[in-house]
This record gives sequence, structure tokens and C-alpha cells, in this order.
Amino acid sequence: MFAHLPSYLHDRLGAPLVVIPTGQVGVPVFFAISGFVAVLVTHRSPPPTWQHFLRRRLVRVVPLAWAVMTVKLLTLLVAPGALERASTSPVYIALSYLFLPGRGADGVVQPFYTVTWTLAFELLFYVVVTVALAVRVDPFRFASAVFVVLAAASAFRAPAGWPTWQFHGDRVVLCFLVGMTIGRWAIDRSTRTAVLRLVAITALWTVVGTIAEASTGALMLLPIAAVALALTVASEPFIGRRVGLVGTTLGDASYALYLTHPIVAPTTVAVIAAVASGSSAPVLVGAAAVGAAVAASVVVWFAVDRPVIRLLQGGRGGLDRRGRGRRRAPG
Repeated sequence: MFAHLPSYLHDRLGAPLVVIPTGQVGVPVFFAISGFVAVLVTHRSPPPTWQHFLRRRLVRVVPLAWAVMTVKLLTLLVAPGALERASTSPVYIALSYLFLPGRGADGVVQPFYTVTWTLAFELLFYVVVTVALAVRVDPFRFASAVFVVLAAASAFRAPAGWPTWQFHGDRVVLCFLVGMTIGRWAIDRSTRTAVLRLVAITALWTVVGTIAEASTGALMLLPIAAVALALTVASEPFIGRRVGLVGTTLGDASYALYLTHPIVAPTTVAVIAAVASGSSAPVLVGAAAVGAAVAASVVVWFAVDRPVIRLLQGGRGGLDRRGRGRRRAPG
């Protein structure tokens, strides 16, 4: 949200277009958390079936993503001039809804609701783990084999103009392996093994990035994500009980924030910028946009996201491992 905010302020108020690297850091952290969660989920006893795992992951990710995409699609049809990436190509839009790579009218391989490009990688990760569960192999080993190949392939991808089928050939998939490594450590506490794996993953990330002529800042993203997640997991016994209701609520609403801020924040900026003036206007408008986006995400979590998840996962009690709704004890 903070990474995107300067562009909203620049468009409406002419504020300097400052590059805030939080968005670049956030994506590797997002993927690492997904890898961490997948390990903990698949190491339960008894382990989940592949159907159960895939269903729960799709229910958590897809409904809200489709909802915000539909909001943009309706806006695109009514007022296409008001939006970026305003292509109405049915094939391009269908690919976006399926989280598959497609090339927009501007020639960039991104979905029409731009931030959902990360979900194309997220769904790939879920598919890889699902296949591993289905054929009864270790998800971490299977994911390692697949993602090492994809990461290595990215070193040979052309800087521009590459075909859409090469979209997933990106070293960012190594961030999932970082999370899975830390997830394994959280279970077995084998620090030496975890460190060796993280060193190997970081080395591959660095080599591939260097071949692709990535910037120094870009090369630091995976190590930053690894340190951030590792420190958080290691500190959980000390900070977990201190997070409180506000912290857990914002955590629950973080996915809604990721998906809704591209709608709420620029809308807030446009409305307030129409009446704001003076040198302090960008600060005031920016603060209002952040507040509105966070507040909206919490509302969406409680009013939309959480009820839909409970409905599709079999009610408040969720689903048991055979896919049937669990009964809740009275009271």
C-alpha cells in the first residue's frame, strides 16, 4: 500500500514520485509466509488429503480476488477511461480470472487487476503442493525440484518481449522455499540443516539474479524476507501473546488490504485532493488514504471475506479431513 501510494498522490496532486521499497519487500515475505504455512498444514497428523488442502487454499484466496476483479471489470465497462490497463479483450480478462499469464494492451504480461499477478505464483505453489500430496511425496522436496528449475530458467529469459508461457520462470519462486525451510525448522528445530538450506537458496537466488543483471536492492529481497520471517517465527513465544485483538484483526484483514487498497486508496486520494490545497496536502491526503484503506480492509474481512470463507468451508466449524462439515459443541 505504501509502495503504491506515491503514484496516487503524484497523479492527483503532482507530489514527487518517491520510490518506497516496501512493496518489493512485501512480495517475497508474502510468498515465504505461504511456504511456511504449507509446511505446517501438511505436517499435521493425519496429513490432509490433496483435495482438502487445495479446497481450503482456493476458498481462502479466490472468492475475494474474483470479487475485486469483478468490481474493476464493471468499472472498466462503464468508464474505461478512468482506469489503467483498460483492455476489454475477453481472452485477456478470462486469463486474469484464471490467474494465468496474459499480455495486456500495453504489452505487459500482467492481469487486468494488476496486484493479482502475485496470485498467479501463489496458485502455482498450491498446485505443486497439491500434486505432491496426491502422489505422496514430500511437498518440500517436490517444490524444491520444480522451483529450482523455474528459478534457473529465469536467468536465460530475455529482458523484454518474452512469451507469456515464461511468466512463471522467475526466481521469486525461491521465496516459497525459504518459507518451507523455516517451516521445517519450526517443526524439527534442526538449525544446521535450516541454515544450510537457506544459504543454498540464497546462493541460487544471487547467481540467477546476477546473470539477469538484477540491481543490488533486488538481490537483497530474498535475504530480507528470510531474516524477517525467521526472526518472527523464533520470537513467537515472546510476541505472540502480546499481539492482541488489534494485531490479530489486522493480520486477518491483511489479504483484504492487499486486494482492496488499489480501489480504496486512489479513490480516497481523488476525493480529498479535490478540496485539499497547500504544501501539506500530500501528507494529509496520503494519511487519509492509508486510514481509509486499512479501515475498509477490516470491514471487508468481517462483512465479506470471513463469512464467505466460513460458508464455503462448511460453516463456522470448517471442514474435517474428509471434506464434511464439523459439528460445533454447544456453547
